[in-house]
Amino acid sequence: MADTVVLNDKFALDMKSGPMLQTALNPLSGGYEDRNQDWPVARWRYDVEFRNRPLTEMRAFQAHFLGRRGRANAFPLRDPLDNELVDEEIGTGDGVTASFQIRRLYDDVDRPYYREYTLVTDLVVKVDGVTKTSGVHYNQANGVVTFTGGNIPADDAVVAVSCNVLILVRYDTDWNPISLPVAVNSTRPLGSATFTLIEVPR
Repeated sequence: MADTVVLNDKFALDMKSGPMLQTALNPLSGGYEDRNQDWPVARWRYDVEFRNRPLTEMRAFQAHFLGRRGRANAFPLRDPLDNELVDEEIGTGDGVTASFQIRRLYDDVDRPYYREYTLVTDLVVKVDGVTKTSGVHYNQANGVVTFTGGNIPADDAVVAVSCNVLILVRYDTDWNPISLPVAVNSTRPLGSATFTLIEVPR
């Protein structure tokens, strides 16, 4: 189940994030090894240190955690390093294909990787540089742009999008403790918390 509550951008402070893959390694005789890719798609992990924040913010964090019921319910996150696409090419028309997945290309020479998105806002769709109109030329749902009727992109027509992106994540644990450091003569109690968020598979 996914909620609509977006995690506050303040949580991005001191965040460590990056793609996470899973590969099975089997040692073989002679020092060799066999590698099997378990996940064809990467999942992003976000490690957060929410340090020395006012108690009002710590209570807001606790309310968000309880509102999601721990790791039971997913929610959108604004990835500080991957939250916007600008004229990103998502496909080339062939006169037949009507649907195109919104995605970002990580352009590795040997094995290019596409990260797909399902939560987008402020979407602008262009075909060969010409802006199209939602509800007239195309519809979008779950990150898939579908052209309607006679609006299917022609051969070699480049489909590009600009939009803001959110990532669907969940808490990695059902217990997220808060520490309350005590400072001498402090009149403004502060709290700290560390937690991990895991991208939810599509």
